[in-house]
Amino acid sequence: MPDVHLGRFAVRSTRAAVLLVALAASPASSARGAEAPRPQAKTSERIGVFLRCTGEEEPRKALAAVTSLGLSRVQVSRLADRYYTPEGAQELAASLAEAGIRSDAVVVVFDGESYRDQEAVLRTVGFRPAGLRPPRVDYARRCVDLAAAIGTKVVTFHVGFLPRAPGDPDYRDMLQAVGDVAAYAAGKKVTLSLETGQETAEDLAAFLDAVKGPRVGVNFDTANLVLYGLDQPARALEKLLGRVTSVHVKDGLPPAAPGQLGREVRLGEGQAQVAECLRLLDRSGFDGPLIIENYVWRDLGTRPLDELARSRDFIRAQLGRRD
Repeated sequence: MPDVHLGRFAVRSTRAAVLLVALAASPASSARGAEAPRPQAKTSERIGVFLRCTGEEEPRKALAAVTSLGLSRVQVSRLADRYYTPEGAQELAASLAEAGIRSDAVVVVFDGESYRDQEAVLRTVGFRPAGLRPPRVDYARRCVDLAAAIGTKVVTFHVGFLPRAPGDPDYRDMLQAVGDVAAYAAGKKVTLSLETGQETAEDLAAFLDAVKGPRVGVNFDTANLVLYGLDQPARALEKLLGRVTSVHVKDGLPPAAPGQLGREVRLGEGQAQVAECLRLLDRSGFDGPLIIENYVWRDLGTRPLDELARSRDFIRAQLGRRD
């Protein structure tokens, strides 16, 4: 999920071989058929941080915090409005270069979104609210502009709860909105990716297949399917693996009651099958970013960087420290 109070929550197989996703070269494409094994990147080079999870609002301070963890990749969270201008994007690009940090994705967070419970998500998140779609499409394009300006190849967001019936007018209009933004992004050599959360793997795949125009990818969040009580993350990942451009590494527990959202916990303490998902990604040859999204410090009263360091070490332990 994006950075809107997420402390409370956020294969396609081929006949002969598992799809290999190469984010750095082409985030929307996947290799098909047998290939010679590629050397695995160092584990530390694949781990990144969702920028707001540092607890710092100002980008330079947040980037410095990431550097202090020995990491050099981020997903850009929602920033002050001035960064979504040519001058602001130039400033952010300079900050990234100065810190020696690579931005793998930019997130779209719309004004007015609420993750208080599932009803709030239905009413406020993504492209589901019909009256908000036009301005939200415009804002998503601004986020694409920012991504292109700072050399980032992926833009992610939650599309919102999908109607059950593909014939529903809202479903068709959401398809159109996603297709419009994806086409705009493709024109700037940016891939649009939808984050998992409000739908099962099958429902998300069916929606993506119905989008007309450029291919839309998946930002796979290991915990969101548990937080919404919808699916088993490892099973869902197997269904979506060939579409994955990036990953949010997060753990959580299912909702305590219908209509609620689950609770985020430290990696390895929840039911998001994080270790299994990481190993599945590793075996598949996925070499893209593993972005830590961790807000447990909000509830535990701990330091954000301590929690991020704990998450970093958990991922290294699961994948083997190839650095």
